[in-house]
Amino acid sequence: MRSNLLYSFLVKKNMKNISIAGSGIAGLSAAFNLSKMGYSPIVFEKENCVGNSRDGDFEGIENWVFENNYLDFFKKIGFDESEITTYSIKSFDVHSDLHDPISIKSQKPFFYLVKRGSKSNCLDYQLYNQCVEMGVEFVFNKKIIADDADIIATGSKKAAAYIRGINFSTSAKDQVHLLLGKKFAPKGYAYLIILNGEGTLATAFKKNSSKSKDPFSASLDYFKKIGIEMNRINPFGGRGSFFFPKTTFSYPYIIGEAGGFQDYLFGFGMRFSFLSGLAAAKAISGDKHYAKKIMKELKKKMRLSFINRMLYERLNDRQMLFIAKKIALSKDPIEYLSNAYKWNIKTLFNWIKLNKKNEIYFT
Repeated sequence: MRSNLLYSFLVKKNMKNISIAGSGIAGLSAAFNLSKMGYSPIVFEKENCVGNSRDGDFEGIENWVFENNYLDFFKKIGFDESEITTYSIKSFDVHSDLHDPISIKSQKPFFYLVKRGSKSNCLDYQLYNQCVEMGVEFVFNKKIIADDADIIATGSKKAAAYIRGINFSTSAKDQVHLLLGKKFAPKGYAYLIILNGEGTLATAFKKNSSKSKDPFSASLDYFKKIGIEMNRINPFGGRGSFFFPKTTFSYPYIIGEAGGFQDYLFGFGMRFSFLSGLAAAKAISGDKHYAKKIMKELKKKMRLSFINRMLYERLNDRQMLFIAKKIALSKDPIEYLSNAYKWNIKTLFNWIKLNKKNEIYFT
């Protein structure tokens, strides 16, 4: 089977026709860059359009995990940033049952919010448009089997964490909130984002991690009590899997959440997905050195992300509050957060100690 797959890949490579399963941001990143390199990628999507599995929720492209900023990052992966609708966020409030809300501010953006979905103001649709302009072919309403795909970007399968949320309309002003505590988000967090009269409230929590019947209801009740108006509510849900990618990055290339490329803690993980797509494109084009360089960076950040996740899950509510206060008092909150994604003696020790005791699947 392996030799047949390799032969199939070599034939397709010579023809420059590359099949991609899934039109998420990882698949779009791979397709866009392959097209720039002279290939003819074909993206197969089981839905009837890109972003159709999304619900119009807001997500963030963070500015603290990787060294390059948002603008430099988009130059690296090739997409035209000016054609993407983003909202820079320089402040947010942290909430806890134990204390009044804590405001955290920065001179530089913490992250850039994007809307996910199939509408014209959504990231998925805007990336799709750039791919079409580059000549990428899309086949909708068709699911390609893994053995026939050169790149697999179909999303996660194993569930280790869950997301419950709602999208809604509101007359409330633009604002961003983070809600911490076992009552609201066991081993996770809840967030509220409101922009231009639209809002997303979601709780990300570990499965089987709480006796609480519904942590999302606690988060919803909390924000309603502090006066957040929510109209035309549309519920949504999702799941996430925590597993580390294979040691070798080889054909067929498995990218995005399907390959385990994500941030295990607070980041939405979009940078990981984009970069894994770029790595696959580079590998197929023959630039193995550049692909390995990307993968080395991704896996380093994922190991650090794993350490952060394991340490975070051990915190009680008071310890979470203490860290939030320290970030709020920091002269450079982004640098404070960035330090959690850098190797030092302490993180190396934690990696050695923790990597055998985890809820992350290593493949």
